[in-house]
Amino acid sequence: MARLLITTFIFSFMLISVSSFAQDYKFDPVPNKAEYYVSKFNDGKGYKDYVNWVKQTNKMLDESGLYENFDIVLFQPYFNSDLSTHDVVFLGLWPNSTEQYKGLEYWVQNGVNQMKKIPVSNMQVVDTWQWPISSPEGNSEVGAVRFSDCKLKEGITSREAFDAYSQFAEAAKESGDNLGRKMIFPSVGASEGDYDYVYSLYANTVAELGSGADNYWENINGSEADIALGEVIESCNNYRTYITETLR
Repeated sequence: MARLLITTFIFSFMLISVSSFAQDYKFDPVPNKAEYYVSKFNDGKGYKDYVNWVKQTNKMLDESGLYENFDIVLFQPYFNSDLSTHDVVFLGLWPNSTEQYKGLEYWVQNGVNQMKKIPVSNMQVVDTWQWPISSPEGNSEVGAVRFSDCKLKEGITSREAFDAYSQFAEAAKESGDNLGRKMIFPSVGASEGDYDYVYSLYANTVAELGSGADNYWENINGSEADIALGEVIESCNNYRTYITETLR
């Protein structure tokens, strides 16, 4: 089973202690929904077949009028501890649960024939909530993303971590950083694991993920914002990098 997203927290962004409601936060997360379909190619099929299938599916989705705010990104695993577990990941992004489940209702009622043509077999399907922290400027076609499974220090809430990440992202941007960041909270379909959330660091181009790493070590490491972020995070591990392609 692929370990793209491994955590047992169910809607953990809602699990904020009563005392935290009395705290003042500088940043307010704007949650969105995301579906991750972790798959292997069927015999004789490959990435181009999946891209073509998605493009065909987009025409069907457009006709419904229910997917105007739905985005699709395909991930190809690159740096990964076990490349045998999956070949590709389909990411579907929604602004909220209402639109997500209206789209799901349409798909289960009308997408049977299209699903018969899909060139992959799903190994795992994970429903998640996400808290976007920062977004890269510019358009993305072929980019890159790095995931890691993170645990907060004892007594630290997700909201406190979001503030620390947001302040870090602001400071990083001032140094030339152009990376996107998200805190991801998997729920239904997630694998078991001792993690509080999955952290996503992504770029509009493959090269920018690399230059962003150099910028961190040259200009951000050891800064006040970097130290403050380290005070809320216990650990992050199981790092894995994917090449991404935006198809909708």
